Amino acid sequence: MGTKGKRMAGNDPKPEKVKKEKVKKSKEEKQSKEPKKKMSIGKKIIIALLVIILIFAIIFGVLVYFASSILGKVGYEKLDESQLGLNDLYSEVSNQVSKQEFDSIKNVALLGIDGGRSDSIIIASINQTDHTIKLISVPRDTYVKVEGHGKTKINHAYAYGKEQLALKTINENFGLNVSEYVTINFRGLINIINKIGGVELEITKAEMNYINERVSESYQLTKKSVKKVSSYGKVTLTGEQALTHARNRTVGNDFTREERQRAVITAVMEKVSKMDMPKILGLSDSILSEVKTNLNIGEWTGILTGALGNSNEYLSNIISKQIPSEEEGNGSGRGQMIDGIYYFVADLEETSTAFKNAIYGE
Repeated sequence: MGTKGKRMAGNDPKPEKVKKEKVKKSKEEKQSKEPKKKMSIGKKIIIALLVIILIFAIIFGVLVYFASSILGKVGYEKLDESQLGLNDLYSEVSNQVSKQEFDSIKNVALLGIDGGRSDSIIIASINQTDHTIKLISVPRDTYVKVEGHGKTKINHAYAYGKEQLALKTINENFGLNVSEYVTINFRGLINIINKIGGVELEITKAEMNYINERVSESYQLTKKSVKKVSSYGKVTLTGEQALTHARNRTVGNDFTREERQRAVITAVMEKVSKMDMPKILGLSDSILSEVKTNLNIGEWTGILTGALGNSNEYLSNIISKQIPSEEEGNGSGRGQMIDGIYYFVADLEETSTAFKNAIYGE
């Protein structure tokens, strides 16, 4: 799926001519006489693993698995790789990682969409050599150059040019080579969490009050009766409550908000890791329509085959961080008002180095 090509508006084939229809019908009649093969247990396990690994990777716990009968439910859209600003990254990190390990690291941009903008941006890096998953949040207010639009917030890139421009902006400003993405809207987060019976999170009294004040907005998306949180500490949140919690920028700051989002991911991972295969497959089937991606399913099937015996190791090696941040060495950024608008202004050269160290050097 990650091949070069122009963006696809849809996958519906054009009508065939009468002569071609006769040939096609003859082939179909011949195929209908052949016995249908049942899906092997091994393939079902691979499908389930794809579901789990993508939960690990995505900010809103998106689940995708490979089966020809359901793949059409996923919003699949190719990107033009020649327009993604990809960098020759190995030449820059060859002193930190071998070529074999470099090739084993897969980076995916995870975009959570709210109101037409990528309100949540995470670079998920899956290292098949040391069996780690790194979730690197990018503050949505990060001040960057967006082609054709000058300097602005990084989350505006999606609004201006969808995934194509969002990935190009990430690559050109941070010196990366991310060519694959998974996008999910906020409704998808609610559906996922409700399907798994909620998630357990540690929240403060202030966070509980914020959820109760704002949760009606999330319940409007699902048209369900509003349920408020009755206590704080370790509590189980519904999808609507968890979404409200992940959106919270009032208690703490934008960095605290990124921490909450990563906490929601971890909670989803832990919950799903304890589910049996039929439940996982049923869950993925119910939310495929919430997802848009260009993941190369054939390649990812191979990755997951290799991950088959290492799921516990991956689960225990999830590394979360934010780049750029106020911390020295991670972009050294700070909030600034420019023309009356708040931005998080960071040293982009330092930010680029921090990304490469986080993905390839730690």
